[in-house]
Amino acid sequence: MSNITKYYIHTTIYNVGFTFCTGAIMQTFLIQAGFLEDQVYLLNSLMQIMQVAMMLVLTFLSGKIKRVKLATSISYLSLSLLTVVFLIGAIKPELIKHGYVIAVFIVAGISYVGVGLYTILAYCLPYYTIDMKDYGKMTGISTAIAGGASFLVSLVYSILLSKFSYMRTTAVFFVIAIVCFILTSIVCASMREKTIEMESDNQEKGDVVAVFKNKNTYILLIPNFVRGLAIGIFNVIATIAISTSILNETTSSYVNIILQIATFAGNIAFAFAYKKLSTKNVLLFATLGVCVSFPFSLKLGAIGFFCCFAIASFFRFVIDTAIPVIITEIIPKEQIGPYTSIRMLIFTGAQAVATLIITPLKNAISYTGVLIFATVMLFICGITYYAVAKCVKQNELKGSESN
Repeated sequence: MSNITKYYIHTTIYNVGFTFCTGAIMQTFLIQAGFLEDQVYLLNSLMQIMQVAMMLVLTFLSGKIKRVKLATSISYLSLSLLTVVFLIGAIKPELIKHGYVIAVFIVAGISYVGVGLYTILAYCLPYYTIDMKDYGKMTGISTAIAGGASFLVSLVYSILLSKFSYMRTTAVFFVIAIVCFILTSIVCASMREKTIEMESDNQEKGDVVAVFKNKNTYILLIPNFVRGLAIGIFNVIATIAISTSILNETTSSYVNIILQIATFAGNIAFAFAYKKLSTKNVLLFATLGVCVSFPFSLKLGAIGFFCCFAIASFFRFVIDTAIPVIITEIIPKEQIGPYTSIRMLIFTGAQAVATLIITPLKNAISYTGVLIFATVMLFICGITYYAVAKCVKQNELKGSESN
């Protein structure tokens, strides 16, 4: 079995497991378990902060990790710890009253240190296992397959919720998630690692220094930060919709179905469009798509919410795939490890900030104002990335002409 096939398999399995311990399903479970709205926002902030802490360390140490494949496979197991805690709460709801909130916060903090490690290594792993010339297409297709698989599992989950008790059904899928994380780790560990020339310590230090000397590192700080603010708000839309009584514990599961459909459709669209239209043009178009749909999500009732959210999610996932690809066109490959640490540190830190400011923003400008704020932030991100990518391309053309 080829590494690309294994890449498709392990990303798909991981995404299925990830679906049931984060996002809309996690938020709904926590609310059903007795968490307050502000506690859900705070937990999301804690998760992002722990990721940021790990990314800060990896900014200087990512180049020293020689066994990238092994480290990545181990990091895939981190969320299984948190899912076990969720499973205990779902099986024994009576335990929720006895320090369960504190236990979730502690284990979530530990688990997301591992997620921070995975977040960086996931961008480094392809360099060690596949031919990077097809990275854009492979990323789009793998994410689309993962989205399709997660959609089917989410659909089954929603159907079962309508027939059986919430906690028992959710407990079964927590078990499935744990199995998925274990299988993901095994498949990743079985990939064949390419033989590459190991860099010296001086070269590794040079790569870190080069990142900080690269002016694009600083230019892209702003779009990475504002995108984090936007996605941080986007990721708690289920809690927002439940809080505004647009959705309930049953209909909130449809949010996850929409996300998986959007993941599949958005990544298929990107995989077939980015070479014909260029990555930067696809990114710009997708940014505009979010801007004309997301702000209206809370204004048109439940059906209007699902329609606007579906459109916004489609374009959001096009953006999520386009940005890692466009970065490979902007940042030299020898700087990709340290730069990814910096980018994800800023991006994830902004997500933590986002969930902390949602409540004061809501009180000041309403939840619709919060969505408009997120849209403006994503617009700034898309426009800036487009401009930088266009400038880099023009400089490359000038350089080739002078030679």
